[in-house]
Amino acid sequence: MIQLKQNINPEQEIIDKLKIYQDEIDGLATFELRSEKAKKIFSTRNKIGNTVFDAVKLKLTEMCSGARRCVYCEDSVADEVEHIHPKDLYPNLCFQWDNYIYACGNCNGPKNNKFAIFKKYDGSFHIVNPPRGTNATEPPEGNDALINPRIENPLDFCMLDLSSTFKFVVISKAGTNDAIKANYTFNEVLRLNEREFLRKARETAYTNYKSRLGYYTSQKLGGEPQKKLDKLIDNLKQEAHPTVWKEMQRYHSKKILKNIDKDLDDLFIKSPEALNW
Repeated sequence: MIQLKQNINPEQEIIDKLKIYQDEIDGLATFELRSEKAKKIFSTRNKIGNTVFDAVKLKLTEMCSGARRCVYCEDSVADEVEHIHPKDLYPNLCFQWDNYIYACGNCNGPKNNKFAIFKKYDGSFHIVNPPRGTNATEPPEGNDALINPRIENPLDFCMLDLSSTFKFVVISKAGTNDAIKANYTFNEVLRLNEREFLRKARETAYTNYKSRLGYYTSQKLGGEPQKKLDKLIDNLKQEAHPTVWKEMQRYHSKKILKNIDKDLDDLFIKSPEALNW
């Protein structure tokens, strides 16, 4: 899970049309009516050929890492417009641009309408999605307990274990809201540690990134022209699992990479510009 690129927005005309769609929901009298309307109307608008959502998807693609990778797993191609705040629980955000990300079906399906908050009045952790097969009820006020990659960096909450497991480890102090939020997001909702093929893919990505950095460094030291080096940099940025790369950079900056992979640490020393890629 990686933070999305910032300051990417559709044209104002698209935002205005989304608001017109949203007004159809907001004008209804009860939460139940708004929730049902959100579920029904979104599927009729989010279709190929709808100029509004064609434009939305283009901008969501710009926000993605690499070759349109899913923001959650970073492995599969993102092809579904995902609501961070589920539309049946937060119908007031159904057509809100800031509530959209691009995800893959393997992540979006299981995530579904899972969401939790820290209640406003007592700060307690509260799961707001209803049991399967039951209707949504209006959530109480509170702060989100699901990491929002539009505005938050998931790596502020977790660190990827590059030494052996390639699983995400919660780094926030146990018992704090940040630790609860990280565990809920990574382990309960998205199951990023539980899906073995993702763990294996992150391990493979580590080898790929290291090889690319090694080749870049050898070409740079061999005097290859900048144009060729820029192409190598672009290719590296298209790799899947960019969190692996971000963690390689962080491990080096924190001076802990040399303890687990001295060869890789030496590559960053020889090519320090890679810390800014």
